[in-house]
Amino acid sequence: MQPVADVTSQRRFLKILQSLHVNDNSQEPKKGSDNYDKLYKLRPLIERLNEQFQFHAVSSSSQSVDEAMVLFKGHSSFKQYMPLKPTKRGHKIWIRADAVTGYVYQMEVYMYTGKDNSGKAGVGLGARVVNSLTHALDGSGTHITFDNFFSTYSMMEQLYKRQIFVTCTVRCSLRTSNDTCTVLIMPC
Repeated sequence: MQPVADVTSQRRFLKILQSLHVNDNSQEPKKGSDNYDKLYKLRPLIERLNEQFQFHAVSSSSQSVDEAMVLFKGHSSFKQYMPLKPTKRGHKIWIRADAVTGYVYQMEVYMYTGKDNSGKAGVGLGARVVNSLTHALDGSGTHITFDNFFSTYSMMEQLYKRQIFVTCTVRCSLRTSNDTCTVLIMPC
């Protein structure tokens, strides 16, 4: 970035940055409409990043699904506070990454809306995230690892039918204990 700094002043750079757009503001759906998207202005960039992540990836047979926090101190309606994370305030991003190298294959920005618009009654947030992030892996025999936030027995059965294998932690009893167990579902 040093060559850019050598020929562009900070004031000029900020003016250019102010004018950059990745989506047409005149086409943005109105707040409250069915197709309203809080990330409308960034959606093409996020989709393009995911495409490029997949295109340049050397797919691994061992991947993981987890959350990541991106530090953000400004005002945002979907900023999260997670006191137990190293980055306590910011934007939560769901990520499918290589289990060894950490290469990101796919990501989704989490926007808490307080309601479920997925149309899938009885399917939890964790299962929806895993299904969305593993859609491109159908029939691949890839092994996915995740924690107990994402794990449900019915979701693991669905992944197995899609030839996606799972190692995850599960809660043994939600009412009596916070212990976790490891469940491994492998082909017979």
